Amino acid sequence: MLIRFWISLIAAVMLLSASDDNSTASSFSVEKQTPIPVEQNLSIPNADNNQTKGMIGKNEKLDDVTPEDIAKERKLQEKVETEKIMKEVQERLDAGKTPLPEIKKVKIDTITVKGAVLQGQVVELNSEYLKFSLIYGSGSIRIDYTDIEQLMTEHEYHIFYKGKETTGKIVGIKDHAWLIIKHGNVEELIKIEYIDRFLLSVNEKDTLNNRLHNLFPYTKGNVDIGMEYESGSNIKRKLSFAAHVVHKVTKHRTVFDISYAYEETDTVNTTKTLNKDEWVIFAEHDYYYNKNNFFFAQLGYDYDRPRGVKGRIYPAAGGGHRFEKSRDVWLQLKLGASNVTEKFFPYDVNGTMVENGSNSYIAAYLGADARYIMKSIWLLRELRFSGQLFYMPGFENPKKDWLFRAKGNIALPIGESLALRFVVNYVNDDNPTPAIGNNKLTMNLYLSILF
Repeated sequence: MLIRFWISLIAAVMLLSASDDNSTASSFSVEKQTPIPVEQNLSIPNADNNQTKGMIGKNEKLDDVTPEDIAKERKLQEKVETEKIMKEVQERLDAGKTPLPEIKKVKIDTITVKGAVLQGQVVELNSEYLKFSLIYGSGSIRIDYTDIEQLMTEHEYHIFYKGKETTGKIVGIKDHAWLIIKHGNVEELIKIEYIDRFLLSVNEKDTLNNRLHNLFPYTKGNVDIGMEYESGSNIKRKLSFAAHVVHKVTKHRTVFDISYAYEETDTVNTTKTLNKDEWVIFAEHDYYYNKNNFFFAQLGYDYDRPRGVKGRIYPAAGGGHRFEKSRDVWLQLKLGASNVTEKFFPYDVNGTMVENGSNSYIAAYLGADARYIMKSIWLLRELRFSGQLFYMPGFENPKKDWLFRAKGNIALPIGESLALRFVVNYVNDDNPTPAIGNNKLTMNLYLSILF
């Protein structure tokens, strides 16, 4: 009897333990949620019977993906994020840490591309394509509008188009060409090709850089700074500064450039030598009367004391054509006429001093500008190449009177607001001083501040 009692007791305990294990596993499987990777098929439940209605494949087009389906995916992701935050809160409580971190709702933008529902954030939107950063990893993907079936955002965006602006959330896309923007109870349609700038609103990201972008939406540029100091047998002081600003609104594009360089050398056995003291100021305005053709007017000014140039002014005007593969790859050619007026510091010609040297001539104008941006090259996020050149030969005597400038630069972005910039400048003109010559080549490496 005693043996039978102990056998029965042991069997009962084992049954209870197995029951508890099954209950725990069942409870865990109900509570634990795992986000579905993009690469896998997504099962969309039917609202009527809570059964699987269909499978959304990565490359499969599904016409019956509805906003309700997208909303369910968003709720699933929100539940996962909430459970993660609550777990962190509990861990801090268990460790006796205070204060508790602030719990913020994670905002998610949702896009349906060829039937695949993607979640993340819109990081760029222009007239040609949309860039979307996924929550499942790092980096962003480029998506053409013809592939987008649904687009809804929880983030608020500041949109500038045709000289107007609006702030709101995207609640849909129509005919692959129109965005449906909602602010408050009001919805409006904006044609995608009219969008000039698309920015995250200050309410979403209150940083200095984002505030500047929202305050000056049509303006982009950079400020470049370079310095050098050398002491010893040679004492060298070198300073270089440059700024480039582009302002573009609808059909109008304005470019402004300014640069200054100063360098002096003082050695033990020689007097102080001024190697550089020069200014270059340039402004251009383009008016695009259609997508690829434009009129331009520009004004340039040079001052270069070591080369004897007291002042050189060279306005030009004409027309041009733009060959554009994309916003990142384009070439534009310009043709027109110009007038060059020059004044020189006193200079020596074969032992004779020329005190008030000057020159003026009417010239043709030939110019070209180009840009090429390479994405994901080697270990780099991107490299930006750009260049400008122009040639002004005098109509009367092009061998005696001419002006040629060429400039190229390579920029390597470092984060959102900084870049390393390598700049090459080549100057060739009708300098009257034989000892100085007509050519000058300079190369500079700058720390560039982007805005």
